[in-house]
Amino acid sequence: MLKFIGKRLAYAILTLFLIATATFFLVAGAPGDPIAAKVGQMPEQAQEIIEEKYGLDKPVLQRYVIYMKNLLTTGDFGESIIYTGKSANDVIKTNTWVSAKIGLLAIFFQVTIGVSLGLVAALNRGKPVDHIIRVLVVLAICVPSFVFAAVLQYFLAFKWKLVPVFGWGELKHYILPVAAYAIGGIASYTKYMRNSTLSVISEDYIVTAQAKGCTQKRTVRKHVLRNSMIPIVTMIGPAVAGIFAGSFILEKMFAIPGLGFYYVKAVSDNDYTMVIGLTIFFAILFVGALIVVDILYGIVDPRIRVAKGKK
Repeated sequence: MLKFIGKRLAYAILTLFLIATATFFLVAGAPGDPIAAKVGQMPEQAQEIIEEKYGLDKPVLQRYVIYMKNLLTTGDFGESIIYTGKSANDVIKTNTWVSAKIGLLAIFFQVTIGVSLGLVAALNRGKPVDHIIRVLVVLAICVPSFVFAAVLQYFLAFKWKLVPVFGWGELKHYILPVAAYAIGGIASYTKYMRNSTLSVISEDYIVTAQAKGCTQKRTVRKHVLRNSMIPIVTMIGPAVAGIFAGSFILEKMFAIPGLGFYYVKAVSDNDYTMVIGLTIFFAILFVGALIVVDILYGIVDPRIRVAKGKK
């Protein structure tokens, strides 16, 4: 198991290094002037001072070496070009928990409702309830989350006045973004759980258990559920990382001061340092989540760990 984890960590470090390198050079080569909004009508001498402060007067390769050195030695993701005295580390430290609270709540509802609906659909295959769930799943997967957000805002906020349209700080502000975020995920988990359950219940050991007189409830609880959850475990890891990187539009729509909100703002403001820093942070979360999934995958099904260890 330690060898298995060690290999995954080595691959993760290499992946993150390549992502950081690619992100830096792609952003550095993007069109636009990162300090244009900051300098405005300042004299040329003042512009030169600002360029020197942020290292923009140096060659790209030299800037890359300096950035990577600071990142690897001190964990410094860089200072914002637009907001004086504010670094990417400050934004991450202050606003990560905002995105996390919305995302984790959404994932909780996605998994619990999605797994339940998928199990119900699979155990009632071909029946009306199965057809209804499948139709709803297709609709929910095809419609983007921001469309659900707009619909929820219109009916629950504008028309019925049940919740605020946007804002942050109170319990009522969670309702719309969590619902909009969760709907698509519920559909995905339902689909995968149904397919996985149908695959498991056709296995010989399930047929044998039923032939020996094991009740359906006991069969589902003891045999079906654990093995059907393997694809769900695979999905949860990236989903947890995605709560920070995948909610850009929703955070903007609901004026939620999370990482996604600041990332979109950094892109629109050409705040290169902030874009690079947040992108690398998102990559760290995503790669870390994949490692955790690999480990959990090996725990849930040891055959996978053994098979990967032979490669």
